[in-house]
Amino acid sequence: MKPLGPTRLILMTAALSCCQAAFAHGPVFDCYLEHDDQVKCEAGYTDGSSAVGRKIRVQDARNKLLLEGSIGADNTYTFQAPAGDYTVLFLGGDNHDATIQSADISR
Repeated sequence: MKPLGPTRLILMTAALSCCQAAFAHGPVFDCYLEHDDQVKCEAGYTDGSSAVGRKIRVQDARNKLLLEGSIGADNTYTFQAPAGDYTVLFLGGDNHDATIQSADISR
């Protein structure tokens, strides 16, 4: 087998780096108000991966846990909006967490 020259080695390294970037994905997370002050959150990943089973946490302004649940089979989580300001956290794993403040949730 012929050893790789420096130019081929650099090109191969660059190609492998680009391939890994193509497989990278980030979180997609949004919440909105539905009827009767129900908050519906939708979660997933930019590469189309499912977020089923991933945790959702709802915390008050002092980071006290108010609710905790998991993303359902339809990639959503619905809960009754708590009184006052709150934060919804999507725990997407592998540094794929996302946060939405209650002030940013609208109909």
